[in-house]
Amino acid sequence: MTSVVRKLNFTDRVKIPKSSVRFDVRRDSGGVLAFDARLGLDDIDAPPHARVYVEAWYRTSYMRFDCGTIAQLAIPSDRRLQEIESRNVVRFRVKVVDNSANEHRIVAVADDILAVARSGAEAGRISLLPVEFNDLGDEIWRLQYEITGPVLELNNRIAGIEQTARHDTHFFALVYPAVVREILTRILLIDQQPPAEDDEWWGLWLRWAAEMSDSPLPSETDDYAAWIGEVVAAFCGRHDLVRRMSPAEEPDA
Repeated sequence: MTSVVRKLNFTDRVKIPKSSVRFDVRRDSGGVLAFDARLGLDDIDAPPHARVYVEAWYRTSYMRFDCGTIAQLAIPSDRRLQEIESRNVVRFRVKVVDNSANEHRIVAVADDILAVARSGAEAGRISLLPVEFNDLGDEIWRLQYEITGPVLELNNRIAGIEQTARHDTHFFALVYPAVVREILTRILLIDQQPPAEDDEWWGLWLRWAAEMSDSPLPSETDDYAAWIGEVVAAFCGRHDLVRRMSPAEEPDA
C-alpha cells in the first residue's frame, strides 16, 4: 500500500465492466477489516506494462494498493484496511495507469464498487442496503445517500440496536417499509433516474422492486407513486408483517 499522491491524466480512459472485478470484505483474526480481490483484466485494452491499483475508500478515509501490472498481477498479501473509517462498508475502485513518459495516464477504471463485511452464509452477498451504526443524536434511523447508493444509519447510542435491527419484528415492520418507500421515491420522483441503468445502484433497486411486486415499472411517470405503494405493500405481504405484529391469541380456558 502506498500513500504517494500523483497527478493523474484521465484522457481516453476505458471503463472496466464491474462484472470483471470482485471485492469481498472480511475481518481478520485481529478484528481488522481486510479485503479479497478478483481482477479479470485480460480483455482490457491496456499496455502490458500498465500498473494496476486498487483504491479503497469510505467517506473521507482512503487507501491505495499497488497490484502489479496488466501482464503480471500481484495483489499484495497485506490487504488490511486499517485506515478506512468504517465498521463494515467499503467502496473500491480499480485504476490501470500507464506510467510511460511519466504521464501517469489512466487508461482504464472501474469505480464505485461496494463491498460489505459479512460472515457465515452472508459472505459474498451483494447488499442493496448496507447498515452503519453511528451517533444520530435523537434520531433512531436515517438514510444517507452515498455515490454507490443508500446506507441505512442506525443510532449507536441505543443499547442493543444491532441485535434489535437483526431480530426484532416490530423494528423491521416499522422501519424497513418506510425505508423502501423513501428510496424508491428518491429514485423515481425526486432524482428521476433512468430506470434502464442496471449497473447503477438505482437500477438494481428498481429491478428488485419489480421482482418484489411482480409488476414492471410503469411507462408513465404519473403512475410511479401508485407503483411504489404496490411495491411497499408487496414487501409487507412477503414478510407477513401484519400477522407478525398482531398479538398472539390467548388459548381457550
